[in-house]
Amino acid sequence: MFKNYISKIFQNWVNENYQMVLNLVEKDSDAEFLDAGCGEGNFTKKIAKKIGTKHITGIEGLGGRAEGIKIIKGDLNEKLPFEKASFDVVVSHYSLEHLYNSGLFISETYRVLKKGGYTIVATDNLSAWANVVALFCGWQPFSTTMGVAKRALGNPFALRAGGMSNESEQSLYWRTMGKFSHNKVFAYQMLIDSYKEYGFDIEKVIGIGYIPFDGFLSKLLSKIDPRHSHLLILKARKK
Repeated sequence: MFKNYISKIFQNWVNENYQMVLNLVEKDSDAEFLDAGCGEGNFTKKIAKKIGTKHITGIEGLGGRAEGIKIIKGDLNEKLPFEKASFDVVVSHYSLEHLYNSGLFISETYRVLKKGGYTIVATDNLSAWANVVALFCGWQPFSTTMGVAKRALGNPFALRAGGMSNESEQSLYWRTMGKFSHNKVFAYQMLIDSYKEYGFDIEKVIGIGYIPFDGFLSKLLSKIDPRHSHLLILKARKK
């Protein structure tokens, strides 16, 4: 029952997160847009539509093809395969926490952005109350339970503690374990300090989801106390 409730409100938070990212982009039909970790490109297309641009590039570890998107196979832990000042917008939607070389990624984001360009970063929050309570109990933080085995370990309430749902999912996980596992999850202040360190001006940091609440109360508490919200969205601009 508890896991079903948490799964339901988490999905609501995810939907809220998608909408918030779309709300943060700026209209610009000439914008060069990079989605760093674009997956199959479905959300990439929605972001591009909201921007109003058809100049869309994606980079993805598994590669791929999507109509209207130039998808390049690449590792976000390495230097980005683009020239300096190539993009007006760089979005990183739940990629940052999967990286082990996150400092290089942030500096590379700054390098490939044009002056006055901006990045939007959505990621998990290590300082979310759920993670704080888990640590108090001697458990692994919820955001870091995957990556050692085929199932989540170290926390009896992790949503994937029961294992992968089918053989196909297990196979994909083992082939891409480094991309599924969370290697460096940022706390609220670490996220801000890291982007400042590499030259960005921080414009907004927004919290999404406040355990164990849903709906209006979750949104209100996340706004009052984003430091302990479950998810974070940062918007930062190149000086």
